[in-house]
Amino acid sequence: MNHQLSDIGITSTGGVALPPLHFELVSVHAGVAAAHIFEAEEFGFIVMTQPMFDEMLRLSRRLVEQNPAFMDLQIAPAASSVEIADLLLLMQFSFVTSHEYSHLVRRHLEDNQLHAAAIGEALWQTQELDADGYGIYHQLAYFFHGGGRQLASQWLRISNKKALEYSILSCFLLSIMVQFCARWAGKMQVESDVGAEHPPLPVRIEYAILFVEMWCREVGEMSTSWMTDGTLKDYFAAAARLFPAEMKAAWDGQMSWLKSLRSEQYRDRIRRGIDHLRTRSA
Repeated sequence: MNHQLSDIGITSTGGVALPPLHFELVSVHAGVAAAHIFEAEEFGFIVMTQPMFDEMLRLSRRLVEQNPAFMDLQIAPAASSVEIADLLLLMQFSFVTSHEYSHLVRRHLEDNQLHAAAIGEALWQTQELDADGYGIYHQLAYFFHGGGRQLASQWLRISNKKALEYSILSCFLLSIMVQFCARWAGKMQVESDVGAEHPPLPVRIEYAILFVEMWCREVGEMSTSWMTDGTLKDYFAAAARLFPAEMKAAWDGQMSWLKSLRSEQYRDRIRRGIDHLRTRSA
């Protein structure tokens, strides 16, 4: 994880002075899958529960098992199912730890928040989206330009530059879909409160896709045809199939609410909040 967070250089921290970081994988009761970052004295701690790591491993393997033709023909014809699953696991793990790390880099943990007055009660949710975006940019840099590229090439057994980049992007999109669906599964709330700590998962998915698309255009100089050619729909469907119907009972209702006029005020506040946070912090 140290390489994953640091080997892309100064852009890893945005120039922010950080305390020494420690990562802890912790055992918990009741199978709680969660991750968190906090500061204690002169140290920072990124904590992930063992159930979350185990869930990532289980879902990565199941995704490969349920889609063998796709994995063989479009992702990595020469790789084994275990090797593809290992990369999906690493990408999920990296996204979650980078999200938590981004809270520290983006100074979301400070007592006096510069943007609190301007953003108001939507601050927590905009910070979560901001951490998603910074974490996504950080991870795409790692897998395309850092040490993650070599790992992906080894595990996927791909040396051709264009083919490798296609497979890395596909695996990354699949991984974030799986991770967001895992956080969404079982949640029954339909309408959302702007003062809640986390945005609705469909909103996080929507913004995550936009962040990936922006990175491809602005940094990776890659095609974004996957935004409109049905790829995202297929990837979301593959991730959603990992969960039983009873754990997705509220999904249609929440997506309908987010598309309705009733959610317009909520979406506008979140949109203005994230725009303010990212433009004023640039």
